[in-house]
Amino acid sequence: MATIIINRTSEYLNRLRNFGVYIDGIKVGTIANGETKEFNVSAGQHSVFIKIDWCNSPTLSVNINDQETKNLKVGGFKNGRWLIQTGLVIIVLSYLANLLFDFEYFFYLAIPMLLIIVYYTTVGSKQYLRLTENKSEQPKTMALH
Repeated sequence: MATIIINRTSEYLNRLRNFGVYIDGIKVGTIANGETKEFNVSAGQHSVFIKIDWCNSPTLSVNINDQETKNLKVGGFKNGRWLIQTGLVIIVLSYLANLLFDFEYFFYLAIPMLLIIVYYTTVGSKQYLRLTENKSEQPKTMALH
């Protein structure tokens, strides 16, 4: 039996929600924040994607041999982990700039972050999650001389 191992990164943005794991269009389980799960599959070609609410990852095609293990990694969209922290910093700086210098326009720096979130939850919903093959964790074979 072949095995697909999925490692979910630990992130703040989707911390409280589980991702649905789909192999060949069938939901085979869920994966929590920072969790690693194994799924047994038959040898051959499989399509894998991860879904959360109406958003998901692009479908990843995995060709796996019998007794082989493929390691996949899933996480939120690129640089999504910095979005919340950066937004909070901008809001605090905006408040301080308004309080200390009577500067009211600093808050507008948060608009690009808002637009990024709107994009990934609407038009870019098929790229909200990233699913990649983690080649660094594939078993290595040694050549005998």
